[in-house]
Amino acid sequence: MSWKSIFQVIFLFCIYIGTAKLGMSYFAFHPMNLAVLWIPSGIGLIGCLFFGYRFIPFVWLASFLANKDGLISSQHNLSLFQVYLSICLTASVDAFQSTLSYFFWNLKIRKNLTSTKDNFYFILYVAFLSSLVSILILGVILDSFGYFDKLSDAEIFRTLLVITFGDTIGIFITVPMFMAWRKMGWKDISPPLLLWLVIFVSIQGIIVYQFPFLFFLSFLILIYIGYRFQIKGITLGVFVLYLSSVFMTKMGVGPFIQPGIFDSYIYLISFLIPFAILAEFITLQYQRLLANRFELEKKVLDRTKLLRAQVYEKNQAIDALHKSETLLSESNRTKDVFFSIIAHDLRNPLGSFKQITELLYSEFDSYSNEEKKDTIFEIQKAASRVYSLLEQLLDWARTQTGNMPFRPKEINLRKIVSSISEQMLVPIQKKGIQLLIEIPEKFSFVYADSEMIQAVLRNLISNSIKFTRENGLIKISASEEEDGVRIECMDNGVGMDSADLEKLFRLDAQLTSIGLEGEKGTGLGLILCHELIKLHGGEIWAKSEKGKGTTISFRLPDPK
Repeated sequence: MSWKSIFQVIFLFCIYIGTAKLGMSYFAFHPMNLAVLWIPSGIGLIGCLFFGYRFIPFVWLASFLANKDGLISSQHNLSLFQVYLSICLTASVDAFQSTLSYFFWNLKIRKNLTSTKDNFYFILYVAFLSSLVSILILGVILDSFGYFDKLSDAEIFRTLLVITFGDTIGIFITVPMFMAWRKMGWKDISPPLLLWLVIFVSIQGIIVYQFPFLFFLSFLILIYIGYRFQIKGITLGVFVLYLSSVFMTKMGVGPFIQPGIFDSYIYLISFLIPFAILAEFITLQYQRLLANRFELEKKVLDRTKLLRAQVYEKNQAIDALHKSETLLSESNRTKDVFFSIIAHDLRNPLGSFKQITELLYSEFDSYSNEEKKDTIFEIQKAASRVYSLLEQLLDWARTQTGNMPFRPKEINLRKIVSSISEQMLVPIQKKGIQLLIEIPEKFSFVYADSEMIQAVLRNLISNSIKFTRENGLIKISASEEEDGVRIECMDNGVGMDSADLEKLFRLDAQLTSIGLEGEKGTGLGLILCHELIKLHGGEIWAKSEKGKGTTISFRLPDPK
């Protein structure tokens, strides 16, 4: 047993003896100093609720010490052995009562007095029946030892009746208070509760002394205390009610005073018991109403949360459906663009290619060598256009299906631009275009996929050449961005208006322009650039003004 348990046993043991002495001193009637309010019966059950049947020996010892003086002083015709034997048997009856009430508690009570059914069983079995059986046994013991010799049968009956209700009330007022306050915190002893208890006792005292016929008003205050402070307040109020009422009756004041002391206590008990039970039951029902209300609010809240979750899931499903519809729409647009390119942009050069080859084949002997050479040159240009278009189609198709491998590494941007400018040296020189490469040394190396960046720069430079006049200027530059590097391809060519600028990177508004020397394009090149830069986590944009040129910029973020 822990030190805490030892302290609790000692505390309950002392409380048992103390309340027993109080009962025989202030709540007793003669003969035998039997108490009209026996609080130790409730203390014994509380001890059993703490420690089980192990507390029964402590009940016996405490009862023996408490009853010893009272029984010795009320009996003078017995030997010392008989007196102590009667004291031992009386202590045994008290121990039996605690055992029986604890047995009924375990048998009938399952929810710690939280329901009307539990409280009914508590009053009927735990409090009353255990007291009735115990007092009947006690009456037989006391009568056999001659303690009732000077009393009539009616007085014996009244005596046993009063002490039966005294033990019943002792359990009734102490155990519920213990159950309500067993986990007491200082915040539970609120000033308003103490104030109302003081008001309750004061009004009760005034009524008893001045207006006994208004005693029922005490119960209105008691019910209000139960309403205001619930089960803690009502149990404490009932306890105070019984103590004060018995004290006042003992002092000979109040509405219950009768010529005989037995009658006074019987009137007191018969009046207090039903009203106290009613007050506790009303409080219990109100507390259950609050609990049901809280439970209902909780269910409503849970249901509301569930409905919100269902609405959220439904909205998510709707959003997913809209996204699927958007993706399907984009997929259909992609398919339409793809077929459009195949049907027009690929078909035309292939048709020209077919016609030229058929014409060369059929008229081969009639052509001079110079004409044959020109025809082969046209064939070569048509084949280059078709090959370039197929390359762009394949690259774009791979970006749409996610099959384009992405292999970023540190690459030399300046070297890539120089290599592309050398590949395009013929059209640059033919137009007399000045190509400037302004890439500082610290921005020469970037982290990107080499093939993709080459494809992007090739498209941008090719477009600039296509739309830049003779002796024009094209400038490729690199500068620092907040979280990466910005690369720009600027020309002073024909430029474009804002309407065309908005279509530049849109697949659903494909822009096809003819170069200054009749160069044809599909508009797919810049869309491919947009997809490739997006794979890098960057972005691409354009600025242009009609007649003044175009600048296309893209940003490559720093590797993380």
